[in-house]
Amino acid sequence: MSGFDSYAPILRNTLLPGILTDISSLSPPPPPLTAWSLDALFILPYSRLRYYRKLYARLLRSTKEGRSDHRLLVVANQRLDGLVSQTESRLEMDVNEEQSTDHAMSEDGTKSREPSWPANERVSRTSSAAESSIDSHTK
Repeated sequence: MSGFDSYAPILRNTLLPGILTDISSLSPPPPPLTAWSLDALFILPYSRLRYYRKLYARLLRSTKEGRSDHRLLVVANQRLDGLVSQTESRLEMDVNEEQSTDHAMSEDGTKSREPSWPANERVSRTSSAAESSIDSHTK
């Protein structure tokens, strides 16, 4: 999920800004970021998954079918594709929207889980954070 930087319970944590400042000074984030945020830190595993997916795809292309490692690489690539797809679907979710939709009621009195944001807005917000993090780890 994303949106942790604007999530009310996290904003109330008075220790977090100092911790993020310390982390940023010890390990500066990649440009264009000047300081780490929770969303930027939480996207790092996704960046790593994409890196390994590219690496394993290259290994699979250079391995001949029938070799003992070929089947292992096929399975690993399938698993990485699944993990990346699952992660990308979660990146479109905002913790703030998730909290408000938990309490939203539909017309028939049941809880509604439909997001209230336009699809293109959500993707563009996560894409910029994801791309800046991904670019720094894949170059």
